[in-house]
Amino acid sequence: MTPSTPPPPSPAVTCAENIALLYLLHSVPDPPSRNSIDRLPIHQNGYTLSLLQERRLAGMLAFLSNLKDGPEHIPAVCVQEGPQSAFLNVLLAVNKARPGDGEGVLQNLKLGFERIFTLLSRVSDGDGTLIIEDQVFTEIISMCSVRILCRLRFIRNSRNTPRQPIKELLQDAVDAIRRREKETVQDTELLLRSRLFVEGAKEVIKLVDAWAKHRKPVRLGELVEGVNRLWQVGELQDLLSAIPNQVMGPTSRKNLLNIISKVARYREAARFLYRTAKKIPLVRQMTIVLVSLPQNVFQKRPANQSSLTLPSTVSRINALHKQQWNVGQVCRLLKVSEVEANDQFVQQTRKTLKDAKIHAEIQLLFYCELEAFKLPPRAFCSTKDACFLCNAFIRMHGKIHTPGSHGRLYPGWRLPFSPRLKEMEQRFNTELAHHIRNSLTTLLSRQQKTVYPDPHESTLLTLSVSMSTLSSSALPEAEEGVVLQPQIPNRSETDKILSNPKAPSKPSERTPSSPTARTDDVLIQPSNDITPKTLPSPRELSSDSISVESCTLLRGQILSKGVEVNHASPLYDAGHLEVQIEYSIGPSQITPNSHPSDLSYSLEWLAVGEAEKVLEQHASSIVNAESLEGEISHGLDDLNCFYITARGSVLKIFLQPSNAGVGSAL
Repeated sequence: MTPSTPPPPSPAVTCAENIALLYLLHSVPDPPSRNSIDRLPIHQNGYTLSLLQERRLAGMLAFLSNLKDGPEHIPAVCVQEGPQSAFLNVLLAVNKARPGDGEGVLQNLKLGFERIFTLLSRVSDGDGTLIIEDQVFTEIISMCSVRILCRLRFIRNSRNTPRQPIKELLQDAVDAIRRREKETVQDTELLLRSRLFVEGAKEVIKLVDAWAKHRKPVRLGELVEGVNRLWQVGELQDLLSAIPNQVMGPTSRKNLLNIISKVARYREAARFLYRTAKKIPLVRQMTIVLVSLPQNVFQKRPANQSSLTLPSTVSRINALHKQQWNVGQVCRLLKVSEVEANDQFVQQTRKTLKDAKIHAEIQLLFYCELEAFKLPPRAFCSTKDACFLCNAFIRMHGKIHTPGSHGRLYPGWRLPFSPRLKEMEQRFNTELAHHIRNSLTTLLSRQQKTVYPDPHESTLLTLSVSMSTLSSSALPEAEEGVVLQPQIPNRSETDKILSNPKAPSKPSERTPSSPTARTDDVLIQPSNDITPKTLPSPRELSSDSISVESCTLLRGQILSKGVEVNHASPLYDAGHLEVQIEYSIGPSQITPNSHPSDLSYSLEWLAVGEAEKVLEQHASSIVNAESLEGEISHGLDDLNCFYITARGSVLKIFLQPSNAGVGSAL
């Protein structure tokens, strides 16, 4: 009697074998990579949000969804629009091995986001809702306090490793930069940035001490604001990189930069969400949806269904690609015996079949496939870049954008079990077989194992401060807003991020805002092309209301002028700065019998001696134009002044605000 041929293994078992073999070849199959946002032919018709806006929003919500440090329950987020802007669902998932995993984390996220979304639902097109931004920030601090404290190194991380406190890192950086001041005295720009950093770092140190004495949410919020102001100094990486290794080690400098950039983002998040809701009414309708796949998709496949030998799996790959790879030769190049390699392969295959998790991005994708949305999500974001397997599967799927991949392969990875999606699983096994073939070919051609360095997995998408005023360097969008626009002569140079969400000079000075209470603020925005068509206003400006003539300021002399409502001044040249004043008020502030007065302003291009005094005495009133990427709101000092600098040029701007509106310098 002829023995029957055993049935082929299920796609899930084949997938586990492929993963185990690929992991044996290398734990990091690819170096870190970024995915271009315009690479896929993603459907655009019918959406309110552009793809770039969708990715920005999903990226920010993903950042906020990371409530604690550690590899368990990593979240992923996407947003899904209803037809005709009927709703905007925020889909949220976390890594799961079993259906009930991470329920506590998901419920905490649901409650936190619901409070934030409730506040955003109150945003209106008028000018009276700016206080909501502060309320959103308060809720962000409440929801993310544990993660913020961990980032600030007040509590231990998941690895329980000792870490240098932020106060020590800041003090070391301050001491190092002060030692270098004599070397940078000829470089006015670097000297300015150094002194701004020192002042900002000293303020953060004071706020750290205040938090240590009174561990209240309001103190934590003030500390985050202080870190955000320090981040706004700009070019911190270049500034810290200039510190010699013997004075402050490269790891300490890198850690400090990482802390500042990520903690500052919590303050940026509040402004970003508020501004996005202000610009796009659909965002006011966000609802959190916890992704829940059917329980049967988590069912395991018995390990005894696998052939469980390395030679048989390699033979399968050989047959698929008509190759004849020799297991012995492969093991020799991997510097492992055939017995040891087979044991590692068998153990990993069994472990994958028994304990593997369905990553959050894969849950989102399968959920969207099962729901068959009319307007499906187009971008998945997480606080970590996608792993090698998630990225490979999503790229094969071809309909979703992810920002990038860190390239690491997690062997405890699996796909959901779903007969409806069996064809997709089989396609992915073919994709993995191609990766294995390429890895084996490379191994034999190089005669050695390809090893990429362990990647840094966390991701921090570049955030534009305001959806209404910013454009992306990757995909420019139309700009509009009311702004102060410093102009750098090098038009092609990309500005670095400076995000200042209407922060006054001290945290204790923050007060609720209203249309009439904002007369001590100016709105500031960089521009690459100041022309009449790019000068925005709450009202339509007539073609003769904007002057584009240019006037050159003389260093040390004061120029005083006035500008009418909804008009703009000439362009003023001051060294490396080109500034224009625009004065506009909102429609709600105009009544039939009102006659808004002109805005008076004075400009002074400071002499070198005066500029140095300003650096020392008015650090909180200085805006670094070269660090601007998006609109910011900046408070005036007690004399209705502020200062703007670029490449050593320091310009003093005096504004006499009227009771009816806000002056904006361009």
